[in-house]
Amino acid sequence: MLYLLIGRAKTGKSDTILHSIQELGDSGRQILLVPEHASHQAEVDLCRICGPTASRHAEVLSFRRLAERVLAVTGGAAQVTLDAGGKLLTLQKALLETAPELTVYRRPSQKSAFLQQLLDLFDELRCYEVTPEVLYEQSLEIGGATRDKLRDLSLLYGAYEARLHRPGLDARDRMSKLCDHLEDSGYAGGKDIFIDGFTYFNAQERRVLSVLLRQARSVTVTLLGELGSREEIFEPSLKTLERLRRLAEQNGCRVEIRELAAADDTALGHLERCFFGENLPFSGECGAIRLREADTVFSEVEQTAADILRLTAAGKCRFRDITVAARNLADYAGTIETVFERYGIPAYLSRRSDVLERAAVSLLTGVLAAIGGGYEYDDMFRWLKTGLAGLTPEECDLLENYVLKWEIHGGMWLRDVDWTENPDGYGVPWNDGRQAQLDRVNGLRRRVRRPLARLAEGLRAGETAGEKIAALYGFMEELSLQDALEAQMRSQAAAGRLQSAEETAQLWEILCGVLDQFVEILGGEPMGLDEFTRLFRQVMTQYSVGTIPVSLDQVSVSEITRNDRHTAKYLFLLGANDHVLPSPGQGGGILNGDDRDELAQRGVELAPAGMDRMGIELQNLYAALAQPRLGLTVSYPAADVAGAELRPAFVVGRLRTLFPRLRVEKESGGREYRLAAPLPALETAGSAPGGTLWNYFAGNPAFSRRLEAMERASRLRRGTLSPGAVRALYGERAAMSASRLERMRSCHFAYFMEYGLRAKPRTPAAFDAPQIGTFLHYLLENVTRDVLAQGGFARVEREELRALVRRYIEEYAAQELPDLAGKSARFRYLFARLRNTAYAVVEQVAEELRHSDFIPLEFELSFGDGGVLPAVVVSEPDGELRVGGKVDRVDGWVKDNKLYLRVVDYKSGRKAFDLSAVRMGLDIQMLLYLFTLQKEGTARFGREIEPAGVLYLPAREEILSMERNVTPEKLQSEREKQLRRSGLLLAEPAVLQAMEHDALQEPRYLPLRVNRKGELSGSIASAARLGKLGKYVERQLRDIARELRQGDIDADPWCRGEDDSYCKYCQWASACHFQDGQDGDHLRYILPVKTEDFWREIEEEEG
Repeated sequence: MLYLLIGRAKTGKSDTILHSIQELGDSGRQILLVPEHASHQAEVDLCRICGPTASRHAEVLSFRRLAERVLAVTGGAAQVTLDAGGKLLTLQKALLETAPELTVYRRPSQKSAFLQQLLDLFDELRCYEVTPEVLYEQSLEIGGATRDKLRDLSLLYGAYEARLHRPGLDARDRMSKLCDHLEDSGYAGGKDIFIDGFTYFNAQERRVLSVLLRQARSVTVTLLGELGSREEIFEPSLKTLERLRRLAEQNGCRVEIRELAAADDTALGHLERCFFGENLPFSGECGAIRLREADTVFSEVEQTAADILRLTAAGKCRFRDITVAARNLADYAGTIETVFERYGIPAYLSRRSDVLERAAVSLLTGVLAAIGGGYEYDDMFRWLKTGLAGLTPEECDLLENYVLKWEIHGGMWLRDVDWTENPDGYGVPWNDGRQAQLDRVNGLRRRVRRPLARLAEGLRAGETAGEKIAALYGFMEELSLQDALEAQMRSQAAAGRLQSAEETAQLWEILCGVLDQFVEILGGEPMGLDEFTRLFRQVMTQYSVGTIPVSLDQVSVSEITRNDRHTAKYLFLLGANDHVLPSPGQGGGILNGDDRDELAQRGVELAPAGMDRMGIELQNLYAALAQPRLGLTVSYPAADVAGAELRPAFVVGRLRTLFPRLRVEKESGGREYRLAAPLPALETAGSAPGGTLWNYFAGNPAFSRRLEAMERASRLRRGTLSPGAVRALYGERAAMSASRLERMRSCHFAYFMEYGLRAKPRTPAAFDAPQIGTFLHYLLENVTRDVLAQGGFARVEREELRALVRRYIEEYAAQELPDLAGKSARFRYLFARLRNTAYAVVEQVAEELRHSDFIPLEFELSFGDGGVLPAVVVSEPDGELRVGGKVDRVDGWVKDNKLYLRVVDYKSGRKAFDLSAVRMGLDIQMLLYLFTLQKEGTARFGREIEPAGVLYLPAREEILSMERNVTPEKLQSEREKQLRRSGLLLAEPAVLQAMEHDALQEPRYLPLRVNRKGELSGSIASAARLGKLGKYVERQLRDIARELRQGDIDADPWCRGEDDSYCKYCQWASACHFQDGQDGDHLRYILPVKTEDFWREIEEEEG
């Protein structure tokens, strides 16, 4: 007997069958058959009506769970049953096998989207019992391009089905097996079957229904609709009713149709009757229906959360009486989870989560990609960072820092020898700490290498898919992946993340299921590593994890299409925007609309499409709008995340037509809804300390600590450290090198990051400017010292000089670049170029010193704590600053028993001495060295010291841009111009002539100019001015010491213009987020100054 219960929404169809089950009770056995996503709510409703004894006589099943029950009886449960991943595997193999015979799909796309469309089509064909033979027969009768397409599809479909069901293996889906085994099982014999929540049934489901009609004592089916209605939303249900009636007649069953009705004169009842029906305005009270326009998706969800809290606080409902629905739930899910947690609302999101980015899956896809792709950084750390690879986050960071520093890749991971490079890069001296760090890095590498090498060997040695799966299983066991997942699940549960814990629990079963299917379906198939990796990843895209509600009292959040259609007291429908509600559906596919129409005309039934699909979409919308009993709120955002305008859906206009007094609520600027929960209300109070809301919280002891923290935070800005923080970071006696002085002045925040927090940017070890400078310093110091020991550059021939340079290059390479031969070809090429630069730099330094009476006296002369000379000390009552440093080279010349000293700094870059920068305290390092030598050098050198000046020596080889056919003389002149020193020198002719013999006639090296009258100009200063400059440098030091003690960490970079700000190349930009003019951030401009104006300012400041 077939009973058909049909009725509009809220006419009691579900309750009617539940009461029927209650009345039947223990007199028989009952099955309630519902859609998969509605099974949990159906079980709750069954227990609510039938009480705790319901399980003795009734069970809730979906078609999938019914198949499991039947296969358990017939013995088919132990056989392999393919899920979506296994089907994709089989389809890919079928596609490769049949490709030579195909026409349209001879060169098929390798994208997973194409395979997914094929898989969806074949599932659809099977569900509607369209065989490959039927498809092939249709291709013979249809002309044009459709003929070739259908022929190809029939061949593919046939190969796919053949691989699923072949001798000794039946790997078809559960629904196919249910159709074959249900009748023989007798599972439905004598039972009362109740079917609820379906709009239509596909061919396979109708085949199952045929067996149920023949075997069951009775079958009752509910349908959403109204007999004789012309409303398009009920067309799908009425078509289903007619099909079920014919099906019953074919199986010799009587049919009884019962229509249910209910009267509801409220606004919600009027909405249910007229939304898709008569255009009849409602004249009564419509307060149960609300329309809301929010500014953004986030504020839309926040206002929804506030409404939910108000409803529960007023005692109008429990959380479980509220449903939040959206057509595009994927766009809302993350925001809903975030906002509801902040507002303290328990919620269950009825959705399934993709597993591809879950840690356990990333572990396997990452390690496969790493082995197949040459162990590149991204692939390696994708699996190492999952937390399941046996490394703690700290260990992973340590290993990653080294790998990034030295650009580890390829076979470097699997070599038997340890890594040997300095963890801090080129040019950094070795010490016990760095050696210990390297030892720890190598220990971690060995822990990674063992399972990785065994997996790599197993994958490469294994020729078949089964052998590769065995290697992957071994890798999982070696990492104790199952135990790690269980520990992760327990940790999530302990933290209250029950839904996450349940999803984690499903991952191990999914992974094992995938690997078992690989072995069962493709175990003996030869398969390369690349194909195996690609297939494994594609298969994993087919899986998702879902959960049932973990609490009895929580808001239900669901997609409209997954709504279980049980009534709720209140419904919030989000995202009511045009082109979203209703969804226009996805166009295209393997079979387009024309293909489907032509097949339908020839009697080949497929899934609803086009207008039929839209009818089902509209019925889902109708069911959602009719779901609430007490209140409905429809909302939509006015703009998307990019600020683009969004239009409301037709639903909004239709509601305003049916309810003329209904007004759209628009968001106010005050955001009063944020007062509904403590956390967002506290944040609102924090925007106005001392205001009414602030004072309200201040009177509540429970919020006192948070308010105090917010008050402290409101007084702080990035630009200031507390005195305690300054002492903790820099100590009572702060030590600073002369080079750090300039870093401090160039930007206080950058100095704080580098020397306060001691942060280190993750940059590869590169033989760049600092390392090149260190290399050239090493050569110049050692070559010059050896030459001076031989009597000076005048006594050393060019070839002998080059031999010395070559010797020290080899010594440096042996010390700092022991693996030079193993470096990349590009690195070796660049280092060879650097050799040529070294020869050129040494030769031009030698040429200069051959024409100078100044001789190098010291190299790398250090001052400061532990140095040759004492530190420069700036003492104040509240602290002390000690400045040290290292001078590249000190040259001297004796006259009248006075030692004239000049400080030389090698610069591999293009930095030049600039008085405008000195004026801002940015270029005082060399001057500080010079004046320190004047004060402290007598004890070192045994003579009275006179400052002769400072020079930047360009330690580089210039590449000149010149016209063709340039004369050698002009080329040499241009090269000397580029290599001219910059600096500041004592304006005494005898001293200048001693520095360069031709200085008073035609200087080649010094920053001087000589006019026709023999008058000198350029970067020179009298002894008196140098003395005043020394005092100015002392004042700059005191200013810097004061800024350090005051905790100044403003982002305040110096620049000559916005385009050349330090921010442009700053390694801390990602931590700073500099915005000129906000929160103390500001650019400081280096303004050009004329030489005489500079000296006048110095004199005026001193006076």
